[in-house]
Amino acid sequence: MRYMFKILINIALIVMFITPFKADSQQEYFFKNSSTLGIEFNYQWQSEDGIRKLKFLLTHTDIDKLPTSAPAYNTLLAQNYIHRNLLEYAKTIDPKIANISIKRSAGSLNMQVSGKYPEQIDKITATLGKKHEEAEAEYLTKNYYVPFKNEMGRLTIKQDHRRYAEESSNHLSGVVLAIKEQLNNPNNAREFIDFTLNWLQTIPYDTLENRISSNGSGFAAPQQLLLNNRGDCDSKSTLFLALLKSYNPTLSAKMVFLRNHALVGVNMNPNETDAQIVQNNLSYILAEPTGAAQYKLGEIAPSSQIAIRNQQFTTELF
Repeated sequence: MRYMFKILINIALIVMFITPFKADSQQEYFFKNSSTLGIEFNYQWQSEDGIRKLKFLLTHTDIDKLPTSAPAYNTLLAQNYIHRNLLEYAKTIDPKIANISIKRSAGSLNMQVSGKYPEQIDKITATLGKKHEEAEAEYLTKNYYVPFKNEMGRLTIKQDHRRYAEESSNHLSGVVLAIKEQLNNPNNAREFIDFTLNWLQTIPYDTLENRISSNGSGFAAPQQLLLNNRGDCDSKSTLFLALLKSYNPTLSAKMVFLRNHALVGVNMNPNETDAQIVQNNLSYILAEPTGAAQYKLGEIAPSSQIAIRNQQFTTELF
């Protein structure tokens, strides 16, 4: 029995020894300098390949045109917005035709229509429902939010990561050019992605609260992430996708949402060892922009591997 126990210990030690260890990327310094031309961003970090540096300039115009982080989604504010729009519509209805009552109750709006003419009542009731949907959609769009069904099938509200990335990509060419200058082959997408991931992984991490319960309170749009040098997994993945779109607009990608994490899938031909997902017969190689562990394209964290293997994720096409 002792002999068997000793063998098991030795096997465990061997497994621990051969399990790959991912060192953390360490940002050695970050500073930004503002001038009449714009803001110059300077980074230096320690990677597996030694010290790396990145410097780029974003004009004030480009920075100002980057979408800013919206306030956290607030059900009460959304309800107030919808309520005001419905009241405006109600004012247009002649009281002789119908009386409209719109009241708040337990986080929802109760709408009642009364009058002498059933056809008019049905028509007004249908219009109120339509106005409610339009006002809700307008509020979400104004504040960069979209309806979202998470990996458990629960419908909620999240940031419009795709819109943030698409609108930001038009104003990040200075970052992309600076990254390409650091590459042996600027036209090699995998090399561009690996360098970009390595840089983003060194940016200090802000904890993502539960995507549902936090209502977006921890999310930093690309503008805010760059200026504050801080972001959570959703924020870093959004900036990564914006840079990827700026680098190659034809490259298809998806944001991959886990329960309390986000990563990215890039539609490229995978190597044998690349972690990937396959959707609609297309392979998406997985990438971990979050850090602080240094993962190249096709390498993901053990916790992400488990979630992907168990199909506990949902995706959004970019």
